[in-house]
Amino acid sequence: MDRWVLLIGPRTYLVDRKMKKFSTDLGTIDLGKIKKYGQKIKTKKATFVALKPTISDVLRASKRMPQVVLPRDAASIIAETGASRGWKCLDAGGGSGFLTMFVANIVRPGKVYCYEKNEKFYKNIKKNIERSGLKNIVLKNEDARKFRERDLNLITLDMIGVEELVEKCYRRLAHGGWLAVYSPHVEQVKAVREHMDKFCCVKTIENTTRVWKVGTHTHPVPSGIMHTGFITFGRRL
Repeated sequence: MDRWVLLIGPRTYLVDRKMKKFSTDLGTIDLGKIKKYGQKIKTKKATFVALKPTISDVLRASKRMPQVVLPRDAASIIAETGASRGWKCLDAGGGSGFLTMFVANIVRPGKVYCYEKNEKFYKNIKKNIERSGLKNIVLKNEDARKFRERDLNLITLDMIGVEELVEKCYRRLAHGGWLAVYSPHVEQVKAVREHMDKFCCVKTIENTTRVWKVGTHTHPVPSGIMHTGFITFGRRL
């Protein structure tokens, strides 16, 4: 079994088996007794089932500092670019590491180079990556504007002044490689698009998702995040 295990019961916990024991208000869980996935673990007040965590479980349990790229937007980047096994990718700025880990899980054993210049954010990303168990991420506490990697299959950008990096990204992409820029507002989208004349397949999308409550009276849940941001794609010929 892996070091991290997902416990699902009245509540859900992602726990480190090296802790030996995990205390909750539902009782103490003896992690040393977990020998296989699918095993039931009982406390005085509840029963939990031990499962192998997916990357989505890890992301839900990871600590957020800056705003993160949500799974629906990360999935759109994978779908639009066709990112796959063995790709060489770069993500900047790293933020909380969510997009970095999502992409790394898809392309392994390919690599993802993650740049985050804020030391506090960098340390949080490092902890989140350790929890994920992913070994194909190269994390750098550096300014992404100075990145040195070449022949990249995918570059994802989510940072202030990102339009200044578009030309460099074009030169550092492999032929057929993709640039995906996540923008919180339309003004940045316009600034980015003004620098993408060398790219082909350029387009900007927005994702909206509604969760539905299903029952006697079925209707959308009247809350939640509708708009997250915009994603602009371009491909190097």
